[in-house]
Amino acid sequence: MAQMSDWSGEPRLRGNGLLRESGEGAGLTWSMRSDRGLVREANEDYASVADGQETLDGLLFLVADGLGGHDAGEVASRLAVETAVATWRASTDKPIKNRLRNAFRLANQAVFDEALRCHQNGMATTLTTLAVASGTALVAHVGDSRCYLVRGRKVEQLTTDHSQVGEMMRRGLISPAEAASHPARSVLTRCLGRELTISPDVTQRQLVKDDVLILCSDGLWDLISPQEMVQALHDEVGDPAIQAANVVEELNKLAIYRGAPDNVTIMIIRVNEQQVPTQAAITPGRWFRRSS
Repeated sequence: MAQMSDWSGEPRLRGNGLLRESGEGAGLTWSMRSDRGLVREANEDYASVADGQETLDGLLFLVADGLGGHDAGEVASRLAVETAVATWRASTDKPIKNRLRNAFRLANQAVFDEALRCHQNGMATTLTTLAVASGTALVAHVGDSRCYLVRGRKVEQLTTDHSQVGEMMRRGLISPAEAASHPARSVLTRCLGRELTISPDVTQRQLVKDDVLILCSDGLWDLISPQEMVQALHDEVGDPAIQAANVVEELNKLAIYRGAPDNVTIMIIRVNEQQVPTQAAITPGRWFRRSS
């Protein structure tokens, strides 16, 4: 792979490369994959999994899709995720909602400041995070990367696309079929790094055994429907760890088969044990307010 320089002038590999990780803990099994697809020169997506270091209570899963092309996109996504992870790990004594709020605030500030420093006006990123603790899932989100909850054969999208097409669909101006080919489908109305402050959407759900959560960038959901994702989950049986990894690979192969014009990132998290909510996980706090 060709080398290039980062903002400091030091040589590095182009893009965020191929990311793969699988693991288990706190009653969960997860697997992820992120790569550049067939058309893009580099992978501008970035994904990670973080815990609270001292305890597995409070796992955080993150997917970011960088904007701005070449250096700008790949730096934005990685900087946002790494800043969010560092903030998450440094605040294990706070309620989860506050930890997420701080993670998004500092991630946005980091990308905003870096764009100014390097004169990269188009530098920005989506960020979708899933915090899981004691039977509670909290999804915080800016942009058009998505999180789905799969329970049995039913699938629910827990995020709302912050895009022009998404807004038009919500207002009933266009149909889902029209949205699929609309010229403004990739134009975001909210993302990290474009404004000094940002307010993510937050969604909370109680989890039960065998629930599956899917985080992905638009490079996946633009090519593969939620129903196809559910079918892939039910086609795989056996050990949960092997199942999650196999489904991730199968969905990636399907995206590649369909042309993969964008970077493809997918993360699958399965709930293996019935979990009981604790006060620490659901401590009341101020919710993020949706920007007008």
